Amino acid sequence: MRVVIIGGGIAGLVAAYELSIAGAKVTLIERDDRLGGLAGSFAVEPGVEIERYYHFICKHDREYLAMLDTLGIRDRLRWATTAMGLFHNGMLRPFGDPVSLFTHPGLSPADKVRFAVATVRAKLRRADDWSALENRTAIDWLVESYGTAGYDLLYRSLLEKKFRQFAPRISAAWMWARLNRVGNSRTITQRERVGYLVGGSQAYVDALAAAARSAGAEIRLGTRALGLIQEGGRVAAVRSNEGVLAADAALVTVPIPHSVALFAELDGNYFANLRSLEYINVLAVVLRLSRRFTRYFWTNVSDLRIDLPGVIEFTNLNPCPELGGDAVLYMPQYLPSEHPFWSTGDDDLVRLFCQYLALIRPEFSPDWVRRSWVFRSRYAQPICETGFSRRIPSIDTPIPNLFLTDSYQLHPHDRTISNSTYLGQEASRRILASLRLARPR
Repeated sequence: MRVVIIGGGIAGLVAAYELSIAGAKVTLIERDDRLGGLAGSFAVEPGVEIERYYHFICKHDREYLAMLDTLGIRDRLRWATTAMGLFHNGMLRPFGDPVSLFTHPGLSPADKVRFAVATVRAKLRRADDWSALENRTAIDWLVESYGTAGYDLLYRSLLEKKFRQFAPRISAAWMWARLNRVGNSRTITQRERVGYLVGGSQAYVDALAAAARSAGAEIRLGTRALGLIQEGGRVAAVRSNEGVLAADAALVTVPIPHSVALFAELDGNYFANLRSLEYINVLAVVLRLSRRFTRYFWTNVSDLRIDLPGVIEFTNLNPCPELGGDAVLYMPQYLPSEHPFWSTGDDDLVRLFCQYLALIRPEFSPDWVRRSWVFRSRYAQPICETGFSRRIPSIDTPIPNLFLTDSYQLHPHDRTISNSTYLGQEASRRILASLRLARPR
């Protein structure tokens, strides 16, 4: 049975591997010249790869951890206890553990107790017990749980700079899922303990691609899907810039706005819903510095002068010894296409973001910057608004042998490498069921 997979991100690669070892003849096409999608990497120097967008592993990322075992690369996994900072009202302080919470001057004693209780409740809430939050806004839930002072101190900036004009529409279920994932990676003393792979996420991408190829999958880079060819109400082939690929089933794993052109001739409620889904773009300024910026892995920013949700000092998680002690900073921005930053030149963005860094740490100098990069990806973050579960598109489409994965299907959980791994596995299970193939044991 022939399966064509469109998109070489994590979900596509996992599906290619799972389907190939089950006996399907898989062809995966990726329009870029590299695999990985939003988990893709770049060379920070010759022979040293780091992610374009930072990633970390939580201890409950079960699908990811299990696949590391399957691929034989679990020995690359490292765990680290990290620290979190908060830049608020011109002051950079530690935040995220009981001592820093109860000594922070921005909250009253009652607010601190309320903040701690709300954090514990979010952590302990069962993973399947989110439906009660589905129709509430994140803002309402956060204010009720943490109080106005707690919301203003930490969550207002994070939510508004993540979703911009969409922030008032975001579901409390999405916000809870984010807090729950990180909260369950904290130690008994509430210190964050998270993981990374030696060699970065690229090690996972490379291992998936190698395993899929070893199982018989063909992976074609620089190949763009142009359309679907149907016969008798089923997909018969995929048109690409390199020719026609016959298919007994097709799986589309690219973001929905990229894929809707493939469905231009398809109508009905399912495809109309796909065309109505909203996303926000991601932009990241990445700096290689000659010295450490802070001791924090994540510095949350709650300051009106700085249009950033936070600064991630990745080398405070993964030290990247190949860089000789240099630091790597990520400064992510989630932006609609009409936001001025989206079209601002790279050099101008780097200069502006360096000004932000000087506000956080006045001794910072642009002379610390050895190199800089700016990455942009469209449709990176779904807008998971209240009541969204009623609009989640199924992996199975109305076309019997056409399947689709997208971050929207993870709701209320966020896009992570582990969750994308799950999507690839689930899609492969459904395709195998439709083709009546049994995975060998």
